[in-house]
Amino acid sequence: MPVRTDRHPSTARPATTGPGCRLPDTVSGVRSDLSAPLPVTGVRLSLWRAAAVFRAAALVVCLWLIARWLPIYARPAVAVAVGVAMIAITAAICFLAVRGRAHRLDVVLADAVATAGLTIASLAAQTPAQHGGAMPTLTTIWAAGPALEMALLAGPLGGIAAAAFQIAASMIARGGYDGRTEYSGVLLLVSGALIGYVARLTVRAEDDLRRASAERAAVAERERLARPIHDGVLQVLGLVHRLGESAGGEWAPLAAAAAEQESALRALLTSGVPVAAGRADLADALRALRSERVTVSTPADGVDMPAAAAGELVAAVQAALHNVDLHAGADARAWVLVERLDATVLVTVRDDGVGFDERRLEDASRAGRLGVAGSIRGRVADLGGQVRVTSAPGEGTEIEIEVPAT
Repeated sequence: MPVRTDRHPSTARPATTGPGCRLPDTVSGVRSDLSAPLPVTGVRLSLWRAAAVFRAAALVVCLWLIARWLPIYARPAVAVAVGVAMIAITAAICFLAVRGRAHRLDVVLADAVATAGLTIASLAAQTPAQHGGAMPTLTTIWAAGPALEMALLAGPLGGIAAAAFQIAASMIARGGYDGRTEYSGVLLLVSGALIGYVARLTVRAEDDLRRASAERAAVAERERLARPIHDGVLQVLGLVHRLGESAGGEWAPLAAAAAEQESALRALLTSGVPVAAGRADLADALRALRSERVTVSTPADGVDMPAAAAGELVAAVQAALHNVDLHAGADARAWVLVERLDATVLVTVRDDGVGFDERRLEDASRAGRLGVAGSIRGRVADLGGQVRVTSAPGEGTEIEIEVPAT
């Protein structure tokens, strides 16, 4: 794979590939309400309240039908008991939905079992001619509630499974399969699948909007901070650089240090990757970190990866280079090498400084100095990756950062 090297390509050496990194625990995408916290908010809350409104409206229809046909039922008391049970279940579901707590799996499963039982109770309330003829079951359209709720909870497959369960209960109540069962069953299966699909799309749209809003807020805050830094700190560093170069002598090291800090600060203000959904070129972002003492080598065709992960990697590399400036020595130089492996991205930061005893990392972490532990290891661990630090006194330091490419 061709490699793009910003300067001194002969000094950049390939890093040794270490063991495979740990894959992330979750896969990006829309999560179902099974993992949503209690109580739900936003569009999820609106969807569950809409399901509760459907349940209440369907209850009114069912109670009207029961009252209308009560005199001709075989056992009117059973029909009344079913109606009372439907009122109680609907009240409980509506109460939980309003409070954003109806999306629990145990609640939906209990609702589905109770609804199926009330549907089968039509056998006891109706005459054989009624439950085998054109008269609907006691629960009629109210029984579609659990299928809609399971669709919101677990997506299209959940809606289809709950619909199939209710169809089986209807077949038992009607003594088998007939045209009415076929019509109602197909309608219920399609409704469960479509509502689950539309609910997923709606939740995804809300999550995307939330991420976009967070990105805009982050960019706005970054620009707000960049203006005073540009007008103040950068101008002073530039002035110190120019005056120090003109004065020469003992002022020359100060001028060089001011130039390096000005370059690093400009790179920080202009090269950051916003935390957002989407893709970013890690190689392009890391090339902005080059300076007189930092060489960056990247693949010529770039390293495409999620933008949020790229931003965290850039921040980790910046922390590593900051450690070089602080601890490696005044004349130390650093090399950053980026490689795209089969399923991972490997970033190596190497310097030719004074090095250190690796036990110092543990001592620094215990003392609360979190340069490596927090700025580097913490960021990489959040990405499902790992960090390997190799150093010895007088031999420089090498930091390997390996994260999943996806």
